[in-house]
Amino acid sequence: MGVGPHRPIRELEAALDRGELDIAEGIARDCQREHAQPIRLDLALRLLPLAAGEPSYDAWACRWLSRWLTEARNPSIDNAADIAAMLAELPGEPQVMDGLLGLLSP
Repeated sequence: MGVGPHRPIRELEAALDRGELDIAEGIARDCQREHAQPIRLDLALRLLPLAAGEPSYDAWACRWLSRWLTEARNPSIDNAADIAAMLAELPGEPQVMDGLLGLLSP
């Protein structure tokens, strides 16, 4: 039996599920380099709770919010303010993640 196909997104999801920020970040960078585009916004969002204890969390959250503003179908200042508030709360209140993920659902 040989090695299965390389599926970096599944590897990224598994690293996120295990809480392995360094591995997930490396896989995300590899995916971006390989496909010449960033990972999906929902996957990028899943990196944030893992980075919440890092000194660079604010930079991570601001980059994610910037991507959301660029990629959202109909962003509004009210939605952006709500999301920014949730991102600010996320390090101390991990349950906020459910609300953020819900905003990404079609």
